[in-house]
Amino acid sequence: MLEDQVTSQENTMNSNVIVIISILSLSGCGSIGAYTETDRDTQVNFSQYSIGTDSYVNKPANLKEAQTGLVSGNTLLYAAQGRMSFSNTDKSSFNITYPLWINESEIDDVEYAIDKYRQWQKQETPDKYLLTLPINEYVSEWMNGVTFKFGLYSTKKGRDFLSVCYEFSDLGTCTFTYMIDEQSVELLSDDLQKFKLHAFELGS
Repeated sequence: MLEDQVTSQENTMNSNVIVIISILSLSGCGSIGAYTETDRDTQVNFSQYSIGTDSYVNKPANLKEAQTGLVSGNTLLYAAQGRMSFSNTDKSSFNITYPLWINESEIDDVEYAIDKYRQWQKQETPDKYLLTLPINEYVSEWMNGVTFKFGLYSTKKGRDFLSVCYEFSDLGTCTFTYMIDEQSVELLSDDLQKFKLHAFELGS
């Protein structure tokens, strides 16, 4: 059975939105202002819902640390590449980029979401949230008009995720949502510690 929440989100999207968001996610602020970026190593995966398998599949994220004259401080730019179709019978699919942008000023917001996820998983029998339980959100410093919203989400098969809603709309609804599993939540936390300590090694 398809996940109810993901299905409803997919039904609201169209190919034009996906193409536009893919372009925005790749470029960010990098096209304007003084800009530098450095590849960084990360093991973080984002999880994309697959209609064909009715399950979530991991998509490796790449990571850059960027700086532009238009944004104060450095920003971590995560991006995982995926493909999406709208139904089991739809033979067409679309490239999509799942981004997560974390400016130095936004670290506390992401760590707060991570801590809420950890507290949830420490429950003797964690509550199940088939509809996402909101945690917090922040408006991206990296690109005006983008909001990242974090929540707790459980699949019908029993997997628990930290959900990430990418919102690029005046309607207050998610443009798309992807998931971060328990292992990648901890890897993301490790990355943030390195970021705070300026301890990232150069990517290969």
